[in-house]
Amino acid sequence: MPVWMSVKPKFAQLILSGVKDVEVRRWLPKTIVMEDRCIVYASSPTCAVLGEAAIEDIRAVRVRDEGDLKLLAEIAHASVDEMKEYLGGKDVAYVISLSDPIKYPRPVPLSELKEIVKEKLGKDFHPNPLFRVGAEVLDVVREAAGFLEAY
Repeated sequence: MPVWMSVKPKFAQLILSGVKDVEVRRWLPKTIVMEDRCIVYASSPTCAVLGEAAIEDIRAVRVRDEGDLKLLAEIAHASVDEMKEYLGGKDVAYVISLSDPIKYPRPVPLSELKEIVKEKLGKDFHPNPLFRVGAEVLDVVREAAGFLEAY
């Protein structure tokens, strides 16, 4: 099943341009394992789905000192201060390796996506920062983004 991943807009752009191939998370739901595709959602102020990528690997990494923070920040294309603030003292971080990024032809605002999912699938859609979605949601996202026509 696909995964919905909410990231800051600057990181979403880096992921979809192929520059950033690692996303660091301070928590990981037990239901998330290596999945085929990850829907990349750019959080506020963009609030839109911009593309997708493949999840290649997920690893738990110990965070013991500033050296570990520096390494995580470097691979995640963040500053040490950003990483320190984000992890908030956690002693474990989850490193998600990404590949095969695809930037959609058209961003899909979350408000629009909620309406489309309700119309096409008959259900409310309230995504969390990192969670599994059905394959039918990925299909709806791709159609709304013009991905199916482009390829």
